[in-house]
This record gives sequence, structure tokens and C-alpha cells, in this order.
Amino acid sequence: MAIDCLVIGGGVIGLTAAWRLAQRGLSVQVVDQSRPGQEASWAGAGILPPAAIAEPLGWLNQLTAQTNALWPALSRELQGLTGIDNEFQRCGAIELPDEAGTAFADCQNWQAAGAEAQLLSASDLKHAEPATAGQEAGVLLPDLCQVRNPRHLQALLAACQQAGVQFIEDQAVCGWRMDGNRVEAALTEHSALAAGCFLVTAGAWSGLLLAQAGITVEVVPVRGQIILLNTPPGTLTRVIERGKRYLVPRLDGHVLIGSTEEWAGYEKANTEQGLRDLVEFAEQIVPGLTQFPVEKTWSGLRPASVRGRPLLGPLPGFENLFVATGHFRTGLQLSPITAALLVQQIFDRTATSWPELLP
Repeated sequence: MAIDCLVIGGGVIGLTAAWRLAQRGLSVQVVDQSRPGQEASWAGAGILPPAAIAEPLGWLNQLTAQTNALWPALSRELQGLTGIDNEFQRCGAIELPDEAGTAFADCQNWQAAGAEAQLLSASDLKHAEPATAGQEAGVLLPDLCQVRNPRHLQALLAACQQAGVQFIEDQAVCGWRMDGNRVEAALTEHSALAAGCFLVTAGAWSGLLLAQAGITVEVVPVRGQIILLNTPPGTLTRVIERGKRYLVPRLDGHVLIGSTEEWAGYEKANTEQGLRDLVEFAEQIVPGLTQFPVEKTWSGLRPASVRGRPLLGPLPGFENLFVATGHFRTGLQLSPITAALLVQQIFDRTATSWPELLP
């Protein structure tokens, strides 16, 4: 007997959607080309900004406000169900201006997007984060939050299992069996996985997968490299950001240094140059930080939509095929609201959706 929904891709969006669909009583399977929870969702830093300043009055900022409102209750629910603490916390952040901007302009941009933001002088910065040095001005973002994404994924996996979600690992979907505008099965090398509806949440691989059904979805992988330092607790108390780079302190004293943006195809390896650039960035912000031991380095492939915004919802021309991909740097943060919208659309095909997000 066919299941109700097959989720293709076991990242944070796929797992959150699968869990919520199973809670609503559907039978759900998740199929992944490797192991669920191991790609971009695991590799990121877990930063949850208070707003989307790129489009202060646009759809992304609206989604950001909605998803941020969901995170506290979601984290408590997961911990209550699984006993796993995802370390969601309102840690705050300091944003430092990059070469193209000023702290004053950055502060105005955050405020225009609805975020609480405070301009900091050099002395304010030194008081807020004594480990920093040589910074003339910055912006305090007290409402920025973070979550420890590997632990969040562990909690989601456990919650899915409790809800009856079935997992198929190490099987890549390589084709589709169609009946007109309806998908009957997703094909792997080993089997045909039949379902009532299909949800593609395969991250950077979504475009390749949907191309097998004749659908053009321009999503490309963008590599991000990260260094994890084993530092004493309290070395930093807030996230520090400059442009696309950041320092993220964890509760146990570890500090993440990230992240590069590299159009390197599906090559996921760390590079000597990429790691060197991250070390130089960290030393400019916190001199001596990289003298602490490197515990681990890794990289992930973010799914970047060529059109600059995610694809979310039912695919036009198909009766039972849905997609959620192309979130780039916002996949983890937007996963709660993305899953909520998908569940709404799967249960009510006439539900009002976000037309800007559809292909």
C-alpha cells in the first residue's frame, strides 16, 4: 500500500515537514541519498537573525518574523518529546561594518526592518565584548538568536521516529513514474517508492532531481567552510558578524569561525585558502583567538536559488508534487514556517500560499 507522503531529502526542512505531517496523521517516509541530517542543515552555524534587512518590507522579512515567533515553542516541544536540548538561545549579536558600509547605515537598515538595533561606539564595543580589538563602531542586535543545529537535527530525527516516520537511507532518487500530471512513484536504483504526494526538499540537489521530471529549477550549490575552535567558556558572549563572516560562541565554550561563499560545484572538501581566510578574519576581530585548538573543520553546500528567493509550494502542472528548496543561508531559520506552509498546502490544495515563492 502506498504511503501518504514521501519526503525526498532529510535536511532540516524535510525532517520538520515530515514530523509535522506525521503529527497530523499521515503516513510518511523520508528517503535520503546518504543519511538524514548530514548536509547543509548540519554544516551551518545556526544563526537566527531578528529580521531580513535585504527586503525590509518584502516577503522574506515577513517569513522571518513568523518563523522567529515559532522557534521558542518548537525548541521546547522537541526537548519535551525527545529529551534533546537544541540549545536555542537569545544570545544577541554585534554586527561590524564591512568595507562597503558604516555602522550607522547598518543600524538604520536593521531598524527599518523592524529589529531592535543599537549603535555602539568603540568603547561600547570593548565593554560589550572585551576580547575584540581595534573596532571603531558596531551595531548591537539584542534579539538575534542561535540554535545548535546538529543537536536540533538529532531532536528532529528522534521526534520523527516517535511519530512513526519511516526512513530510507543511502538511496538516491534517480527518476519518476508519472501518470499524466500525477506522480505515481519516485524511482531509486533499488525500488519504486509510491505515495499519495511527494515533497522535494533535497537542498542543492533539488534541481538535478526535478530535472528528471522535466522541471527546470535553478538551484546551485554554494560551498561554505567552517572552523570549530575549542575555546574556554566565556571567550565570547555574543555572535559577531561582519558581512558574510561570523564568530559564533556555543554554550560549552566552542567558537565557530565561518563562512566562505564559493561556487565550487558539488565539491565539499575544505581548502587551504578557504581556511586561511577564515583564520585571518577571526584574528582581525579577536586577536589570539586562533591560538586555541582547532577541534574540527568542515564544509557544506548551501542551496542557492538563481532567482534569489526560495521555491516553496506545489509545482505548477503537477497534481501532487511539492518543493521547498533554494533557501541559501536561511534554510535552518525558515524551516519552521516553511514546514507549516507546506503542511497547509498539502492538506488544503486551495490554501492561500506565497505566490512570490512559487516557481
